[in-house]
Amino acid sequence: MTERELFEAIGHVDDDLILAADAPVKKRRRVVHLHWQQVVSVAACACIVLGGAAVWRSGALRKSSIASEAAMAADVPEAAAETAPAPDMPMLDDAAPQAADADEGAAVEKDSTASGIALGLAQCVQIDGALYFDTGSAVDSPPDRGADGVIETSVDRDAFPETDGCSNFGTGYSYWVTGDGVVIVEMDGEYCEFEAN
Repeated sequence: MTERELFEAIGHVDDDLILAADAPVKKRRRVVHLHWQQVVSVAACACIVLGGAAVWRSGALRKSSIASEAAMAADVPEAAAETAPAPDMPMLDDAAPQAADADEGAAVEKDSTASGIALGLAQCVQIDGALYFDTGSAVDSPPDRGADGVIETSVDRDAFPETDGCSNFGTGYSYWVTGDGVVIVEMDGEYCEFEAN
C-alpha cells in the first residue's frame, strides 16, 4: 500500500471512530458469576438433613426412654405390679379398693412400694372412721349450715389417714358431711367432693 492509498483510506474513517479511539480505555472487570440459586438450594438441603436428623434423634431417644421405663417396670416386685395402676386408669380407682380393705380391717402395708404407687395422687380424708377419696369434682357451695369440722392433722402424701379429722393433703380445711357417703371439703376457696367407698 502506498502513502496515497493510506491517506485516502484514512480519509474515509468516520469522525466518531477517531474520537472513540482517542478516549481512555475502560478496563473490564472480570465478572465472577455466583450462582446464588445453587447456594440457596444447598443451604435448604442442609437444613432438611439437619432437621430430619434432629427428629430422628428425638424419636430414638423417646424409644430408648420407653424401653428403659419398661425395663424398670420389669424389676418391680410382683405385688407392686399387681396394685400399680395402668397408665390409662386414674389413681383414684386403684386407691379406693385398698381403702375399703383398710376399713374392713385387712392388713395393708402402708410403707410398702405398692401403697405408695397406688396412692400417688389420691387425696383422702378420714371422718367418723371412714376414708373419703377425692372425686376430682367440685360443687358450687357447701350445705346451708356451719361446717361439721376442720381437718386438724395430716399424714404423708403416700399414707392413709389413721384418725378422724386427718388427711394426706394438709390441715385447716373445713368439711361438711352430707350423709350420702359424700364429704365436701373447702380447699383454697373451692368446695371439693370426696366420696367414701
